[in-house]
Amino acid sequence: MKYGIATKLSKINNDYSKLLELNKIISSNFDYHVIDAELLPITDENILKSKSKKLVLTVQSKRKNAFELLELYSSYNVDICVVLGSNFYLTNEKPKPKDVILKVIDRALDICNNKIWVGTEGVEDIVKNIVEENDLIAYYVYGGKFPDYDSKKAVYVPYTEKIDRNTLDTMENYLKRRKNYIGNYEDFILSLNNHVKIKELKNKNDIIIGYPINNNNIFNFKKYFNF
Repeated sequence: MKYGIATKLSKINNDYSKLLELNKIISSNFDYHVIDAELLPITDENILKSKSKKLVLTVQSKRKNAFELLELYSSYNVDICVVLGSNFYLTNEKPKPKDVILKVIDRALDICNNKIWVGTEGVEDIVKNIVEENDLIAYYVYGGKFPDYDSKKAVYVPYTEKIDRNTLDTMENYLKRRKNYIGNYEDFILSLNNHVKIKELKNKNDIIIGYPINNNNIFNFKKYFNF
């Protein structure tokens, strides 16, 4: 079992110096540091050339410069996570069919030397074969559809020690974007006190990526998962 932490630039006011600091801390204590793609992709050279071998950068397939980002990232020692991309962050992009993700994955396979992760949310059936045939990592959202693939599984888990009103307000837009969300927030947000859910996650996955809501202490994640 491997563990990691996901970060969002927007949560640290797009402060790249803070991101560099976080990368050092996370890379020293976890197996992976996943940087979520939002409105702006990561292109800062100081981040890209950091000596961490544990960095995972996201490429949104619907983005018009997806291939250019692949070219950029492939020249650095980082893993790449190919996702379809949420319209929430890509309002200025032209609509594209879901199978565009296959073209981006194909290109990643051609030029990337490190591991390739594939975000399966919304494209579970489309990416199944390419993930299995190329031994890629299926990366899905906690509470979303489990990718029943013959491949390694990684799960993205927003977490907090206690789910309260502040937590739900912070995660409101996130929850609304989940297609199978019907008010069952405990299936999408992990309370670190829920030992049953933690055991289930450890049994079903190869990699667990925690996203600390409300800037929760990342070391609490280690404490409750006992690693």
